[in-house]
Amino acid sequence: MKVKQWKRFIIGIGTVLLLLGCKADIVETSIKTKDLRKAIAGDDVTVEFEAEFSMMAEYDDETKAQINAMENIVESYVSLEEFDVTKGDFGLNIAIEGEIPLIYSSNGEIPRSLDSPWALVVSDNHDGGSLSGYSYTLTVATTSKFSAFEGELQNVNFMLSPDEFQPMRIKLKISGNDKLRIFTGSVEVDGESKVVYETDVSKKITLTMKGGVYDKTSQVIYFSI
Repeated sequence: MKVKQWKRFIIGIGTVLLLLGCKADIVETSIKTKDLRKAIAGDDVTVEFEAEFSMMAEYDDETKAQINAMENIVESYVSLEEFDVTKGDFGLNIAIEGEIPLIYSSNGEIPRSLDSPWALVVSDNHDGGSLSGYSYTLTVATTSKFSAFEGELQNVNFMLSPDEFQPMRIKLKISGNDKLRIFTGSVEVDGESKVVYETDVSKKITLTMKGGVYDKTSQVIYFSI
């Protein structure tokens, strides 16, 4: 779980190709409380993600070759289920489905053994004050493989630069009789923007975290389970 901003323009010399680079329109993932518990217990856990990208481009041979090369690179780093290209009103749409690691690291350090350029990282919360009541944090983070991933994409086109910080829509779901309390900021919930947001999750909740501060920093959710 690009687990990437894929919206920077690439202008091909001698063409009208405008390739929206490496920031997704949105990356969606769904995490159940049982996934969090398994990760904290040390189990190997992955969760599904879906990402959508827009490309203002003609679907000519050059574009097809670059997209095929991109797909091969993504597949070598990410557990990929689908990589679909469709023509839209203003160019091409790329839909990617795959899996992203959900790991536990008490201090937030990410194992170098992970192949994915991104991971969802659960770590112990050491912040004090009003946040001290939360046991863990969940962070969308890049791994040690991100630089290599970026380098391979730039070998396809030097302007293809994956963005470290991606717009996220994170769905949290309760498993069984679990209880989940969360705290986060700069989030959209049920169509409303919240500067800070704290709640007990009853069944499920969708947190949209994109733009603004998230153009330059990772999404972080404090939680107790």
